[in-house]
Amino acid sequence: MKFNSRRAGLQLVLNSALLAAASLVHAKPEYFAAAMDYGAEDCAFCHATAKGGESVNERGQWLIDERVRRNVEDIDVDWLKSREDALSDDPTGNIEDSDTLPEVEDAAPAERVEDPERPFDFTTDFGEWPAYSGDIGAQKYSPLNQITRENLDDLQVAWIWTSEIDTGVTDRANARRAPDSFKGTPLMVDGRIFVRTRYSTVEAVDAQTGETLWAFDPGTKNGPRPAMFGFSTRGLAFHKDKEGSRILLTTSRGWLIALDPETGEPIESFGAKGRVDLTKGLRRPLDRRRVTWSQAPNVCGNVVVVGSQTDDGSHSWTFSGEWNSNLPLGDVRGFDVKTGEQVWTFETVPQEGDFGNDTWGNESWKWMGNTNVWSTTSCDPALNMVYLPVTAPSNHFYGGDRPGDNLFGTSLVAVDASNGSYAWHFQNVRHDIWDYDNPAAPVVADIIHDGKARKVVAQVTKTGFLYVFDRITGKPLWEIEEVEVSGSDLEGEKPAPTQPRPTWPPPFEMQGVTDETIIDLTPEIRESAELQLAKWKTGPLFSTPSTNGTLILPGIGGGANWGGAAFDPNDRQLFVASRRMPTLITSHRLDEAKRGIKYDAGFQMPTMAQGLPFIKPPWSSITAYDLDTGEIEWTVPNGRGPVNHPMLKDLDLPDLGQIGAAPGLLVTPTAIFYGAGRGAKGEMRAMDKSSGKVLWKFDLPSFFSDAPPITYLAGGRQYLVIGLGGTWEPATLVAFALPAVH
Repeated sequence: MKFNSRRAGLQLVLNSALLAAASLVHAKPEYFAAAMDYGAEDCAFCHATAKGGESVNERGQWLIDERVRRNVEDIDVDWLKSREDALSDDPTGNIEDSDTLPEVEDAAPAERVEDPERPFDFTTDFGEWPAYSGDIGAQKYSPLNQITRENLDDLQVAWIWTSEIDTGVTDRANARRAPDSFKGTPLMVDGRIFVRTRYSTVEAVDAQTGETLWAFDPGTKNGPRPAMFGFSTRGLAFHKDKEGSRILLTTSRGWLIALDPETGEPIESFGAKGRVDLTKGLRRPLDRRRVTWSQAPNVCGNVVVVGSQTDDGSHSWTFSGEWNSNLPLGDVRGFDVKTGEQVWTFETVPQEGDFGNDTWGNESWKWMGNTNVWSTTSCDPALNMVYLPVTAPSNHFYGGDRPGDNLFGTSLVAVDASNGSYAWHFQNVRHDIWDYDNPAAPVVADIIHDGKARKVVAQVTKTGFLYVFDRITGKPLWEIEEVEVSGSDLEGEKPAPTQPRPTWPPPFEMQGVTDETIIDLTPEIRESAELQLAKWKTGPLFSTPSTNGTLILPGIGGGANWGGAAFDPNDRQLFVASRRMPTLITSHRLDEAKRGIKYDAGFQMPTMAQGLPFIKPPWSSITAYDLDTGEIEWTVPNGRGPVNHPMLKDLDLPDLGQIGAAPGLLVTPTAIFYGAGRGAKGEMRAMDKSSGKVLWKFDLPSFFSDAPPITYLAGGRQYLVIGLGGTWEPATLVAFALPAVH
């Protein structure tokens, strides 16, 4: 038996870099269906384990050696006609020594293999999307390659799903229930899509047709508007083992609920009849008016990891002098995935006797709030480690009442997934008074650094720095230096005298408002910007808030934001979308006797009188890193930008980048896929991984707001799905696929 791997679908192409480090070999699950025709029962056909990826067995090693020996990309695998022949004393069998591959008849597309015994490992290796970021390590990668560069233009809308529960709000009478724009990213497991809407409802959708199968409504829509961004939710978690499956939902009103994926009914053995009250179980209760849960939980082993999104303005809630009586805690918790029992709590503000407690002066650790994880977490199941992107303490713009570095504020923290015990941390902003939260899950990645295989975790930040650490020890891969920063003019404020700065990799975003960063597309625009900027305090990164107003860059919206980064484990490239949005922080004096603190602050994202940013374009970008070396391979503007602006329309300008864009990215062997906002309608795009060139565009029917897309295999077809919907529109999913083969 002979077949051409290009024609029949079993393409055994191995990245040359993997030859140097077998421990980094990745399984090719998209070829597993075809491999079964040759006797494969699981990934152990070519790999050391049924999961694949860790290393290769004798058969897999022969493929690597033969590919090198023949200096070809594809191999005529005649020897695969049976397992016995493949492992015979002469594994090369009747392989022809010619580099010319034989012609065969076209093979029909492989149907999806329904195998209930295959391992469920929270990866995309089997054509599913079982976690918010595809895998629980936040890579946003799928190995599916049915969609190629050559057939991108053949993509068409396969189906459109709209929620019948989350329909948006268009009338004044329901204005208080108006949701945020839809930012949801669904899951796909066992042929079903599971999506969480803005009102914390969960709906199951057939992955091939877009038909609604069931809906679960926890009643959030009829309750009070949640804190922070109101009705704004982004995702779910999923767990599966031999005993069954469950969907894990955190509602914006503070309930952790386990649902049966078949019916949408609560699993009554979980918590109290299917739900756990997230406002309870900490050293002081949480006030539902001050906390919400918008991001997806994460599953690491048999533990569901849950953070929270606390109200940034909680310190301003009272005028009674008891402003710090019950600031919402930002502690992170782990719950048993089967029972809902609270297994552990990691206190993000160390309490008396704990490591880091001495970084909170004036005994501020007793009452401090926030210091939470509002974004998603990531997990390395092999190490049983969870990585927490912790955010800023309260008050975000004044820290006179909390002197010290304030651990674990704005830190990356690694904890044991089983018990929540501290492993290591790195604080990337000390005594944060800029709201420079860690906005996204750190990416768990395996790379080759200085010729050695390394397990790393990479954190993108609002400041525009990329931090890369050994994920076992927390040691940085490249030196991080201490840089002196400015002091404060505000009474009582004592900023940290130095802040950490990576010597490598280079930052992916512009930092600071200085003469070199001010917009200068024309002399008139430059002069106008300088006149307005003269009213405020400007300077390098970490310029401190002031009563005159301090314009900081990056602003509190990033740099990077909740869309985070994506990682290609084959090429070991990391991609991040970022935006340049300066924030004006204006401090104002308070009556300390009544309010407890000396200063509060307001913020805004100002523009020039003509609506243009004060700083040079591109105003949003996508950047590619070679994570082995830390080199930036390319940076491109994200979109055309306002080139038709009255002050710009007569200029011959390159792309300027869409103002405010920072979309989540999806990576496949084909391209980077992402959405773009274009006014009331969005656009789906595919970008070349080697250059950043846009390869394909498709107009979307609704408003787009940065949600990462997903991809999966169903019925033998690869689908791309993206979430859409403005406040006035229903929550919507649009699915793309190649034309069906009949």
